Amino acid sequence: MSARAAEREAIARDLHDTFFQSIQGLLLRFHTATSKLQPEHPAREMFEDVLKESDDVMAEGRDLLVDLHATTSRLKDLPTALADYGEQMRENRSSNFTVAVNGMVRPLHPIIFEELSRIGKEAIGNAFRHATARSIEAELNYEPDELRMRIRDDGSGIDANVLKGGHRDGHLGLPSMRARAKNIGAHLDLWSRSGMGTEIEVRVPASLAYSSAQNGDSQDKPRRFSGGTM
Repeated sequence: MSARAAEREAIARDLHDTFFQSIQGLLLRFHTATSKLQPEHPAREMFEDVLKESDDVMAEGRDLLVDLHATTSRLKDLPTALADYGEQMRENRSSNFTVAVNGMVRPLHPIIFEELSRIGKEAIGNAFRHATARSIEAELNYEPDELRMRIRDDGSGIDANVLKGGHRDGHLGLPSMRARAKNIGAHLDLWSRSGMGTEIEVRVPASLAYSSAQNGDSQDKPRRFSGGTM
């Protein structure tokens, strides 16, 4: 876990100090060249559209960089990790975000915690970035025989062609989530319809998910973290 955290920090630094800085420099030059074109030039509108799309791509990259900087801590439980990430994503956005917990919060095996955290953050990030959802919820159910994590939103849903193909062109989020679930012996289901929102559920057997360590902060009452609206 320490090695993974150190590796993520190194990657984040490299991306920030080299890749993103270089891309921003290229976009600035592209913007300058576009501004020199006459307003009636047939290529200007196309270039301006590309620049707008590049702003969205850079914003998505910055969000991912923030997540990459957030190193995994064994002192955090999964609800808190998802709540913290949701609050970061909610900044300057109008979506409402909550985390609901049912059952006693139990310490997880470190690798299970790591992979579920990554799956949850990917699903939450997708809901904020792509779904234009008004409401996003993470639900964690600590049950005797399994741990269930659900991420749901009321957004635009996933296009049927994307569901059929298994991923968006140029995006590996869905395949990555499925691979992470498979690697830890979990079962992942996804439900979505265009305009009807999306729900992702991950189920992990208790024998794999729960650590034998005791968590002094565990509690058996339902909990809810609310991000409110902005």
